[in-house]
Amino acid sequence: IGIVVHPDFSRQGAGSALMNSIVDLADNWLMQKRLELMVYPDNSVAIKLYEKFGFVREGLMKYAGIRHGTYADLLLMARYR
Repeated sequence: IGIVVHPDFSRQGAGSALMNSIVDLADNWLMQKRLELMVYPDNSVAIKLYEKFGFVREGLMKYAGIRHGTYADLLLMARYR
């Protein structure tokens, strides 16, 4: 899964609306058993949103992303149905 919410619309329900649509599509139309995503570990707003939709933390991937020109860790999260 990949979603991005513009900062001007952060904390206004846009992320929840997107996640609700993604989870509905995965569960009711695509018959997916597992959804997974990666998020920067310091993005507490996004992590809280994902946990609200049943995602759990699976592991930390060291130096798996690039952020502001330097390597950064990524948190792997998944949701099982």
